[in-house]
Amino acid sequence: MGKLKLTMAEAEASSSPLPASAWPCLPYTDGSNLRAMMIEPRPSLALALCTVLVTSAAGAAAPREVEKVDLQAAERSVFSQFGEDGVIEKIFEIIEPGPKFAVEFGAHNGINNSNMRNLVVNHGWSTFQIEGDPERAAELAENYADYPTTKTLEAWVWPGNVEILFEENGVPTDLDLLVIDIDSNDYYVWRAIRDFRPKVVIIETNFLFPPPQLMVIDYHPMNYWDRTYYTGASMQSMYNLAIKKGYELVYQMSRGPNVVFVAKEYFDAFGIKDNSPAAIYRPRPKRLFERPESQWGRPGVPWPESKRTLTWRNLVIEKKFIFDR
Repeated sequence: MGKLKLTMAEAEASSSPLPASAWPCLPYTDGSNLRAMMIEPRPSLALALCTVLVTSAAGAAAPREVEKVDLQAAERSVFSQFGEDGVIEKIFEIIEPGPKFAVEFGAHNGINNSNMRNLVVNHGWSTFQIEGDPERAAELAENYADYPTTKTLEAWVWPGNVEILFEENGVPTDLDLLVIDIDSNDYYVWRAIRDFRPKVVIIETNFLFPPPQLMVIDYHPMNYWDRTYYTGASMQSMYNLAIKKGYELVYQMSRGPNVVFVAKEYFDAFGIKDNSPAAIYRPRPKRLFERPESQWGRPGVPWPESKRTLTWRNLVIEKKFIFDR
């Protein structure tokens, strides 16, 4: 077999590009001192070497597709309301937790419908739990008296105090999980968190405004849930906020309003091809949308006089939906 001769210019112009690791198989004859190599006496060995190099390079260029993580199959409740305990466990099999620290507000009594209790009791996590109702906050403190890695606090959480509460109570800036469930200013509180970056955020959305509808309730620091559907924000509005903050949507609970976001650097590990709100949203029974009270406050449908405002002590708060956020 004669010598294989290929100039550097010919190699660069080749229609079948080879990786740099295979270039020694193509000896140059143009006088270049970059690789003055000639494969002479053992062409079969040279051919075998070239085959291995080229085949290996071609195989490395084809990334393996990540299988979609079935978070619905992971749903299970130990203490949580809609199966969040199992979903949280599954997520942190995929995302390596850092300080194993979680925060929840409002935390209720820390047992009923709690997203923290399973992490503390069964997984040894540390938590900070906030509840605004004095009676439930007292129960919360009592229920965690034997768990020194959990701090509890009676407080209302606003955009203006949330990070102060975190700082004063030892929340690490790289906490693993944040659960926001205050049935009112959830959107505004999450928007205000800047110095703390949880890996995972679970937050309630208003499912009576399906994608692509935008809706956020008008901000007032004393907003609260009055048992109407005047609460929080739509999934689309929450998704838009999440994208601005560097998060991606991965799940909505099959039986509840909570949705799950992960920091964007972890998103690819979940194998989700389409995470748009339209793809993730779970349609609710049609009858829920047909009730007259599900239309109150929308364009052309005023609130009944008895439901038009929220009252907090001497404050009267007019209820108003914002449709452009």
